[in-house]
Amino acid sequence: MLAWFVCRFAPRLRPLLGVPTPELPEPAEQDDLRERAAAVLAALDGLVLRPEGELDPFRLIFGMGCEDLAGREADQDPTLAGGGRTWAPFGAFQPVEIPVGDGLSLPGRHSVGPPGAPVVIVVHGLFDSHASAYVVPYAEALRRMGFHVVALDMRDHGRLRGKGRVTTLGLHEGRDLLEAARVLGDAEGVSVGILGLSFGGVCAVRAAHEASKAGRPELLRGGVLTIGAPLDMQELVGAFDDPSRLPRPSSLTARLVRRGVLSTLRRHLALRVPPGTSVSRAGRDAESYVREVVLPACPDAPPLVGSFLGLVRCTQKSVLGTLGVPTAIVHSTNDPLVPVLHARRARDAAGDNPCVRVLELPEGGHVALQHVDPAYTQELLATFFGGLV
Repeated sequence: MLAWFVCRFAPRLRPLLGVPTPELPEPAEQDDLRERAAAVLAALDGLVLRPEGELDPFRLIFGMGCEDLAGREADQDPTLAGGGRTWAPFGAFQPVEIPVGDGLSLPGRHSVGPPGAPVVIVVHGLFDSHASAYVVPYAEALRRMGFHVVALDMRDHGRLRGKGRVTTLGLHEGRDLLEAARVLGDAEGVSVGILGLSFGGVCAVRAAHEASKAGRPELLRGGVLTIGAPLDMQELVGAFDDPSRLPRPSSLTARLVRRGVLSTLRRHLALRVPPGTSVSRAGRDAESYVREVVLPACPDAPPLVGSFLGLVRCTQKSVLGTLGVPTAIVHSTNDPLVPVLHARRARDAAGDNPCVRVLELPEGGHVALQHVDPAYTQELLATFFGGLV
């Protein structure tokens, strides 16, 4: 009852599906994938963000949480996670499971596009699922543009929550996604792209890295687009222990929202806390998770001098600087959970790689771009994925 009462005062969000669906642009003419990537990424610079009014980014998170309060809690319970309530209005999407090897299949929903339509995989954020309320509108928007769309749960998320495959903060998830892209591309005979939201963006970038490292960037010739991705995992984990790294809340509502988000993440990490450490509970949980869960699960992770936390960084030059997959990294300067510092370090790491472009937007909060300017968001999706058809 209290949650319902509080959510009555949440800001009214603008629906992504409330604006006309744009037509896809003519595909890039270049045959070479790197040249096609450069042309499409340059076209993104011509899009103009026109937010109507100004919403506090913390209130945007508050509104999005209230929009899907029951679903977000259900996603933490393996018996309830990934339910179909949010998909009910969209009958074109049906349950699917994509085998990705080693006995693992990624569950989700998919729509069947027109013959020859490219595939776009939509990936959720941390401790959410393919059924989260902010994921579904992106999938439906892409479907209306004419794409074949697949929204999937990552390991230890949604219907895979508590099923024995722990999350590895993107390292193994990237391999899962690349295999899913191969399976879908082979089945449909078309290009495959990935839209990664928040943590899903980390998974998508790792998939692009795996494809590039294997010398097969064409497996993701449909491109990788991330929104609000915490690509510097070392910085993200450090913020658990030192919240001063995050933008400072300017109101009581903002402070309560941030406290609630950090508390939720800490609760669902469910970690063993090593004795005798003096750091904060949030910091202990995050560091314990990386040391005790992520690193043992990823013995071949590239070592970096300095901190063991650096082992899960995605902004090394060995990753972004050598990507052969068209990759657009979109980030808002007022993101209160994943500071724009992540995108700026990603830009530095990418260097002069023509396959990577970082777009820094003045507003958009954390994965709330679709509410700040739905028309821009639709044009962004159409220009990027449409240009790479």
